[in-house]
Amino acid sequence: MVRARADVFHTRMNWDVKVEHEREEDEYDREYNPLYIVVERPDGSHATSIRLLPTTGPTMLRNVFHRFFPDCPDIYGSNIWEVTRYCATYRKEDPAAYTGELFVKLSEICLDGGIDVVTGVFFKPMYRILMRSGWDPVPVTTSVWDDKPIVLGTFEMSEARMRDIAHRYALAS
Repeated sequence: MVRARADVFHTRMNWDVKVEHEREEDEYDREYNPLYIVVERPDGSHATSIRLLPTTGPTMLRNVFHRFFPDCPDIYGSNIWEVTRYCATYRKEDPAAYTGELFVKLSEICLDGGIDVVTGVFFKPMYRILMRSGWDPVPVTTSVWDDKPIVLGTFEMSEARMRDIAHRYALAS
């Protein structure tokens, strides 16, 4: 997963992230005990992944992205977690279901853990992926990063949403 993040975020997207030994990791990975969801291909290689952090502790929104959203309220609560580092390493032959698997698992984990809302910062093109997947992000505020629009949004978790995502990707729910 961290090798995939290095390839996607550093090499492909040219983000200013720290890469050591072909791995992209930051202090949130090393110091704050995040929860990861990783979907693998049958051969065990990375297909897609995401990182979750409780908003009751340090988050990227509070510590990094706040400068892009100066009027944004501090979003926190034991029932609200932050999602970051969505990473997809798709190949032509990969089924779209990998995204569905990731989002269904995210829903299951949140619902089982009493997490009602996730929040995250995403670029506008990611909005299309989210909408196709069955999410209906509620924009909190918008800004610009590297001349590209970014959105801070929240996502409500529910059984109905999880079933809709599973249905869109033809997954058993």
